[in-house]
Amino acid sequence: MEETTAIPTNPKKETPLLDRSITTREVIFLLAVVFCLSPLITPPIALLMGLVIAQFIGHPYLHLNHKATHILLQVSVVGLGFGMNVTSAMKAGKEGIVFTIVSIIGTLVIGFLMGKFLKIEKKTSYLISAGTAICGGSAIAAISPVIKAEEKHISVALGTIFI
Repeated sequence: MEETTAIPTNPKKETPLLDRSITTREVIFLLAVVFCLSPLITPPIALLMGLVIAQFIGHPYLHLNHKATHILLQVSVVGLGFGMNVTSAMKAGKEGIVFTIVSIIGTLVIGFLMGKFLKIEKKTSYLISAGTAICGGSAIAAISPVIKAEEKHISVALGTIFI
């Protein structure tokens, strides 16, 4: 009599794209992404829509979130740079350099002290302070790899700055 052995299954192995069905949650999420990327919706409305979907439907691709966030933040910073008029930036910089330096340093110091007073995690406090002092999301994107911020720190800082 022949003995048969069961082939162990790997639960972490992903199924091929054609062999799986798409859930309603995934369809809603993908439609929202397409809608938010279209010119039909303003950034504040897209942000609000993302918050509502995250709260009530959830993120079906959470395992890809860190990689996507990292890439999108870097692309956004580069895009902001390409959108700047260098001549105007240099002229404005010459006229207000002292005010700019004092404002940035003051905001960073006050933000750090408020973070200590409110007992906020250091990395989150640094990111919020930098985002407030410099340029919002682009500052957070630039500083987060330097201080080795985790996804939760970046998410809280971005939410605080944009909301």
